[in-house]
Amino acid sequence: MTRPGLDTHPLELKADWFNTLFAEIGIDAEVRGFTAKSIGTGQIGENVRFVFDYAHAGANAPKTLVGKFPSASEASIMTAKLLNHYKREVMFYRTFPKVAGRITPNALYTDYDPETNRFALIMEDMSPSEQGDQLKGCGVEDARLAMEAAAVLHASHWQDPVLDEHDWLQGSAKAPPPGLSSEMVAGLWGGFKDRYAEKLNADLIEVGDAYAASLPKWGEAYQGPFALTHSDYRLDNMLFGKPGAKKPLAVVDWQTAGKGAPANDVSYFIGAGLTREDRPKHEQALLRHYHDCLKAEGITSYSFDDLYTHYRWFAFYGVSVAFAAAMLVKQTERGDDMFLTMLRRHCAQIRENNSLELLKTLS
Repeated sequence: MTRPGLDTHPLELKADWFNTLFAEIGIDAEVRGFTAKSIGTGQIGENVRFVFDYAHAGANAPKTLVGKFPSASEASIMTAKLLNHYKREVMFYRTFPKVAGRITPNALYTDYDPETNRFALIMEDMSPSEQGDQLKGCGVEDARLAMEAAAVLHASHWQDPVLDEHDWLQGSAKAPPPGLSSEMVAGLWGGFKDRYAEKLNADLIEVGDAYAASLPKWGEAYQGPFALTHSDYRLDNMLFGKPGAKKPLAVVDWQTAGKGAPANDVSYFIGAGLTREDRPKHEQALLRHYHDCLKAEGITSYSFDDLYTHYRWFAFYGVSVAFAAAMLVKQTERGDDMFLTMLRRHCAQIRENNSLELLKTLS
């Protein structure tokens, strides 16, 4: 196989890179030149839109494509290597066709070099779809789309033992221990408290302290169904279709795909994706919608009461993502705002659903 190289910054790629790629994947075209522009707000990877100028263009030559490549931040690259993010995203697109392409952009090309931890993911351009905004939050209609896509994802491999055959998939039987142990995650909470001390009130600290003290028992105590999960199922990782878009919703950033609790994705999205004012108004209706969509996909053995209990349990997951990611990836002003916003929303979700009571069962 002739592969284009992975050692060049994506904004410095030349026409020959795409000509090699197109020859490999069967696109009838000769690239004369292109423009490249960074897009999105990725913390772990760099996303670039390519607009092509062709010397020759066959019927299947795309006008534009989107590529995802390693981050320009050394801290983010090291985090990705520690957590196996780049390999996992490439393998997700290669392994799960019942999901990839149905609720994601179509992937034209994937490549990963384990020696250098470099990767390339070349996808269809979902424009004019718009990326969700974690800080702004979303309305109920977009949240319903997210619940529908979550049901497709989870139902695709509900209680499926094939998930345990993949050593790169988080949480599988063959997966190595996570790069971050529960004790290490709990330790990051202390650093987060120190860094953001002036922006944390007593209510936030109480929830964070209680959760950190409950690790690792919290992660081990779940008893419920498992499925293929996204594990970072939030607005910044979603492209919402506008008139003329190819899909009503495309979910991206599958670096954290795993075998896990389906309610984890649901609780994480609702807790972080809706504002603190809107979530209580729509929370139960969105859970009912997800549950109905699961049944429409053929999953009829999961009661709504169990879903709600698990939803309450996994409200804590968003807290851990907020403080752990803040300490592990490139620090930016938007990142700080986003992680603090997520923390506040999830802490409100925990309190208003009485999730702190569930932690008492671990003592």
